[in-house]
Amino acid sequence: MPVSTQRKLLSSRCLSEKDHHISIPSPDTSHKGLRSKRMQPSDPEAVEGLSKPDARRLGGPEFSFDLLPEARAIQVTVPPGPEVSVRLCHQWALECEELSHHFSAQKIVSGGHTVELSYEFLLPCLCIEVSYLQEDGVRRKKCPFQSWPEAYGSDFWASVTFTDYSQHSQMVMKPTLHCPLKLEASLCQRQGWNTICEDLPNATAQESEGQYVLEKVDLHPQLCFKFSFGNSSHVECPRRTAPSWNVSMDTQARQLILHFSSRMHATFSAAWSHPGLGQDSWVPPVYSVSQTQGSSPVTLDLIIPFLRPGDCVLVWRSDVQFAWKHLLCPDVSHRRLGLLILALLAFTTLLGVVMVLTRRRPLSGSGPAPVLLLHAADSEAQRLLVGALAELLRVALGGGRDVIVDLWDGTRVARVGPLPWLWAARARVARERGTVLLLWSSAGPSPAGGRDPRAAPLRALLRAAPRPLLLLAYFSRLCAKGDIPPPLRALPRYRLLHDLPRLLRALDARPSTKVTGWGGLGARSCLRGRLELCRQLEREAAKLADQG
Repeated sequence: MPVSTQRKLLSSRCLSEKDHHISIPSPDTSHKGLRSKRMQPSDPEAVEGLSKPDARRLGGPEFSFDLLPEARAIQVTVPPGPEVSVRLCHQWALECEELSHHFSAQKIVSGGHTVELSYEFLLPCLCIEVSYLQEDGVRRKKCPFQSWPEAYGSDFWASVTFTDYSQHSQMVMKPTLHCPLKLEASLCQRQGWNTICEDLPNATAQESEGQYVLEKVDLHPQLCFKFSFGNSSHVECPRRTAPSWNVSMDTQARQLILHFSSRMHATFSAAWSHPGLGQDSWVPPVYSVSQTQGSSPVTLDLIIPFLRPGDCVLVWRSDVQFAWKHLLCPDVSHRRLGLLILALLAFTTLLGVVMVLTRRRPLSGSGPAPVLLLHAADSEAQRLLVGALAELLRVALGGGRDVIVDLWDGTRVARVGPLPWLWAARARVARERGTVLLLWSSAGPSPAGGRDPRAAPLRALLRAAPRPLLLLAYFSRLCAKGDIPPPLRALPRYRLLHDLPRLLRALDARPSTKVTGWGGLGARSCLRGRLELCRQLEREAAKLADQG
């Protein structure tokens, strides 16, 4: 049939059948290459008088396709016959628009051959269009991806371009799509950049001329629009580089100070929130402050009294309907550290005063001054060494001096408990103006974390004030100078057994037993054996400590 006859026939009646489209040009329709702007269906009655080959031509070329997701391409196969033109396009109401510039190529395919066409995004409106090469040739088009879930996934949202028109307290965003679909949008809030955006109640945006608008919104980077279509959704946040307001906090005494910085007229509120109440729950009262000084950055201070330790404060902009709520949890650990430092300084000062006063006490009294030996031995070898040292001190001090140690009073310690025993022994030493000798060992448990019940007297002593004269001794094989805690380094220290003569002088040994060197002390047979025993036990305890 001549082309003029086809045009006349197709202009009078439009024919169609399933998956068959006929291109009908009109004067106001523009063409680009083989593309027709306006597509109209056809009616089978118009081709009743045509032969089968002519009817097949009116229906457009036959073809089949395969999707190649890894290659991001569609493979189109044309059966034997004349050459055809193949292209991909996005179907709209009246036309199938070309893909973007880099993917808009049309390809000529010979009958019985295959061609691959690349696509940028797999979309529900992506179509395959095949047509004969003659002018105004009949076209066949298939749009198979409308029911594919993959067409509404990441590719769909990656193809959308979002433009942010938000200003003041109005949140406006316009999506530009490649497919004629209508999205839904609502407001959601993030607590961090990598957290889930939680939906806000009654915060659905209204669509107007392709723009989604929501009024009375705190324009904060973590207040976002959640766009959705069917079961698929995408979160798009404002493209602002910085929020319109910020808040920081500081603590002073029993108050929390919130520092607000804002570039716009706004009112800010804060209230305490208990853990577990949720993001939108708080405890009255609510404290507020307003910025009314213009668009330049202004800093406002809001002072809130502390409610109770462990609570957090909820902060938000309260002059809008939809506000970003931020949860701040004050860190009061530095306040506790400051109190600990002050207590330690006071303890050290008090200790110095007590030491000065006790050093000025008269050397003579109503009776021999006892020596309380405290230790933190945690092994049998160390306890044997403590017992040997106590016996050495008792003999070396002479004059009936009593050396008090829990190892020699185990029955009473077991009966009354370590702490009551300690307080009773301390009271006796204070009453009789005696001395407390603290035997330090790095191999034993620390005063703060030991689990051995024998370490309890030592821990309690370090917390007690005032106290009698306190001296510190350590065996050089079991403890180095650096192992002594800083609060105890101000005490008089004695390295055993090297400084034993100096320790005996500090303990007010009787003149008959005071010595100036190891020669005088070693000459006494009753002490020589105890000295050797202490050395041997020290070596054994150090060996066991190294092995442990």
